[in-house]
Amino acid sequence: MKTFIRLAGMLVTLAVFTPPAYAQSKEALELANRLFERAGLGAQLASIPGEFERGLSPNRGKLPDEMIAALAEAGKKGFAPAVLREEIVGSLARKMPAADMKRVLAWLEGDLGRRMTLAEEKAAGALTPENMQAWFESQKDKPSSSKRTRLIAELIAATKAVEVGATFMEAISLGIAAGMDAAQPVEKRIGISTLRARLRAQFPPDKLRASMSAVLPAMYGYTYREIGDADLAAYVKFNSSALGTRYNEAATAALGEALVSASMRVGEFIQGTPEKKSI
Repeated sequence: MKTFIRLAGMLVTLAVFTPPAYAQSKEALELANRLFERAGLGAQLASIPGEFERGLSPNRGKLPDEMIAALAEAGKKGFAPAVLREEIVGSLARKMPAADMKRVLAWLEGDLGRRMTLAEEKAAGALTPENMQAWFESQKDKPSSSKRTRLIAELIAATKAVEVGATFMEAISLGIAAGMDAAQPVEKRIGISTLRARLRAQFPPDKLRASMSAVLPAMYGYTYREIGDADLAAYVKFNSSALGTRYNEAATAALGEALVSASMRVGEFIQGTPEKKSI
């Protein structure tokens, strides 16, 4: 009984004298989790494993079917939305002051913030070639106004969309390459650094970003097709503000770090695959 009382007393003392940094860290994680939810990031991450599997299509017929299946499974595990969420939330909690997260949450939880997030969540699962083509056809006789075109361009710039898209494409490519490299005998593997160098030579960063810049206006046009100009202008204003800039920079960095970690996990999962067949 004395031991229990002594331990209980220590726990009370620890609770009373917990360093402020610990309390702030817990608050930061709770805020980052809410921010992840309110920003609709979950809906956007949900499609990544499928995108990874589609990225394997050019290799079908060139690699054994069992190798393609192993890569697809490794991609699902490496880019699992639950794992990405944990990493992104942790990164946001480290990168963003609690005061900034509270202010961003206040905006996202307002009427306009909720409408914008809903539009983004709906588009996340609907940006298929078929849907895009149908939308293009419907817009042939209704070209966007110069104001609308300008607002879309400003939103793309404010939300770091080109960098986010390019980072996503680079991570998928690196994940596939890392998985294929991991399937080789140890003495034939070239490693992440060499893989990155080869991918950058094959897909130069500036050209990849130029390609993203070319396709994003149409994607954003589709995403916000039901949002009026006034709301879109208010969204641009928020994202272009000092607070919005800090938020977008933190979110872009958090997503980039999580995607790079995911791409390297693909190789680790392939290495752990029993009886993997070398390429």
